Amino acid sequence: MERLSKRVPARILQASFTTTTSEVRSGAAAAAAALLWTLVFVCILAPADAQILNPDAPAVGKSTACPHEFYDTVSNITVISEGEVIRRDIVANHSHLYFYRNVNVTTINQPDAYRKLIIHLEPCRGVVYLYVRKTRQCYPDPYSGTWTHFKSVTDGSRDGAPSFFEVPLVSTEYYFAVYARTMASYTFTVLADIGAFPRPGVQGRLNIKQLSELSVELQWTPASYVPVGISETEDYSVYSALLLDTDNRTVPAVFLKADRIYNTVCGLELNTFRPYTTVPGSACAGGFCNATVEGISPRKKYMFNVVARSYRNYSVAYAGMVVQKNWDVVTQATSDKTLQVVGAVAGTIIALCVITYLWLLKTYA
Repeated sequence: MERLSKRVPARILQASFTTTTSEVRSGAAAAAAALLWTLVFVCILAPADAQILNPDAPAVGKSTACPHEFYDTVSNITVISEGEVIRRDIVANHSHLYFYRNVNVTTINQPDAYRKLIIHLEPCRGVVYLYVRKTRQCYPDPYSGTWTHFKSVTDGSRDGAPSFFEVPLVSTEYYFAVYARTMASYTFTVLADIGAFPRPGVQGRLNIKQLSELSVELQWTPASYVPVGISETEDYSVYSALLLDTDNRTVPAVFLKADRIYNTVCGLELNTFRPYTTVPGSACAGGFCNATVEGISPRKKYMFNVVARSYRNYSVAYAGMVVQKNWDVVTQATSDKTLQVVGAVAGTIIALCVITYLWLLKTYA
């Protein structure tokens, strides 16, 4: 060892020692930097990321860069789960914000034809609009229309009608704003498993025919499912209600009007109290379903509609129809002309009988 140390110059040993010391110092600096970044992540970044990865965090989606999210008329953000049906009341000129997230690998790997998202807003009463955004910095702003990818028709032609969107599932996160033009109540559903949602047959068209003076038969096409095999129809609820002569549609797309809605599930429940009858889905045959409604009064206006409910407990209303049946009350068995002829003949016979009686009386007097 002594010989080896003698052969090695002192400057080389000094350089080697200096290099080792610098490596130790740089390693310590790197470790300190890593520790600092770890503390930053745990204390600052992790909570922010957790609010995005965990939708239950209270600050999901709100950003100081979006002042409209902090208006007094805007609610806190509600996280809506897959397939959840939310029913709420809302004050006029107020907005409800919703956040939806779907990272289900099975759903995302579906073929393009079935990898879709159903977004369904149904007013129970009043007028509500839906605004949707797929990505963000901000939630949709219903007051200016900004930060919106698609929305309900807001020109008044569909006030009181449901908003139904079936869009490609191209994002894992969606942001919604429900705005109330009037005092209202509504239901809101977001569903990626589209095969569980019933679709009314023939666009919800209903047919009706009179069976007797006081009864009618209602007929409709069964609901369908896309894709098939996910669910089927458990039953159909038939609703009927007596209307006033002044009850008319305000706009063609709404049945009947914004304060009495009969073409949404919650609107029927609110305005009719309970269904008239229930028809099992298995009772439909030959591509049609039928139900008989008794106790129909002549010269009265009635509303009829049907609600289809799947085994997955998702419901949808048909288009509905208004019927006013005026039955003619029959008071005579023959026509007026026949009665005139019979009356003339009878009068002639009576006159002849009277003349004959008077002639006989004069002859034999």
